[in-house]
Amino acid sequence: MQNRISCCTVCMNRTIHLKQTLKRNIHDNAGYHNIEFVILDYGSRDDLYDWVQTELQQEIDTGLVVYFRTTDPQFFHMSHSKNMAFRLATGDILCSIDADNFIGPGFAEYVNEQFNKDPDIFLMPPRIGTHKKYWDVQGRICVKRDDFYKLRGYDEKVMDYGYEDQDFKGRLEVYGRKSVVIKNPEFLDAITHDDSMRIADGFSTKKTKEVLISVASDELTEIIYLEENNVFETFYVPNDSLASGKLNDCVLHPKKRYAGAYRHDGQAIQLYKENGTLFQTLMYKSKDQLISDDHRHFNRINSDLLRENFLLKRAIYVGKRIFSQNKIKGGMINENGFGQGTVYQNFSAIKIHLGEEVTAGRI
Repeated sequence: MQNRISCCTVCMNRTIHLKQTLKRNIHDNAGYHNIEFVILDYGSRDDLYDWVQTELQQEIDTGLVVYFRTTDPQFFHMSHSKNMAFRLATGDILCSIDADNFIGPGFAEYVNEQFNKDPDIFLMPPRIGTHKKYWDVQGRICVKRDDFYKLRGYDEKVMDYGYEDQDFKGRLEVYGRKSVVIKNPEFLDAITHDDSMRIADGFSTKKTKEVLISVASDELTEIIYLEENNVFETFYVPNDSLASGKLNDCVLHPKKRYAGAYRHDGQAIQLYKENGTLFQTLMYKSKDQLISDDHRHFNRINSDLLRENFLLKRAIYVGKRIFSQNKIKGGMINENGFGQGTVYQNFSAIKIHLGEEVTAGRI
């Protein structure tokens, strides 16, 4: 049986990678005829639209490539974008392929063979190895369309980079699907890039107002994260963990964490706990330096590298918390729908509405 396979790729400002991967992926799987490559332009502000129209018209005309565009997103929402792409696919088997991923020669045949052997499976990459091996292919999940809809997709509470895939895989296993690890290295290749691209257009990056840092003790560093919406978080993390490149330090391991709201009047920042009580006051000494009411000095993080490092690790930390909560609580996710929005197909001006009511297959 030759299942229909949908290779689904979301792209927001990552056309530089898609230009290198997509045509090679198409060529490497030309022998498998029941396949489509679904490209979701998730509000990309680079040259994606023009490049697809110029370079992929033949593939679009034959139906091999289907291009969708949405102008709704103000930031990159990892789980929502994947849900939208999967909802737009027509395949029996849906494969999430990141824009920087090469799927390798014969990947479609391999996927079809595995699901023909056992329909009650899903395919996943190996776990991240030493020196972050397979880090860039962790988004590679292949799942039956019916299972995707049954589980209501990726949990859209996970907005930033990290753990949306682990959460989805965990729920698949609870549902009774067996994981099959993709082992052929030819199917696990990707373009190497720095971590800043992983979070460049994410919610936290777009909404971050300030990140402040202070040495809290000989062992701990205090980081205060301020969002534009007057929400704050304070993390107490082991010293040097932000600068560490070790795999174990890719997610924050805070010894303590506080959250709440803040007020900012240009002279001071007042932090209030979630119950409304005053937690801490920071007075400005200069534009980049503040002092707390217990006489500790805070500095604004101006280093792009350190700031991006913190935002990436915080994003993974938040995703991991949601993943852990879902494991404990179980139950339905995305109760109000998933992958919703408005898209345009293949340069058409006709709107396609993906509403709360979800059905298997393209509308």
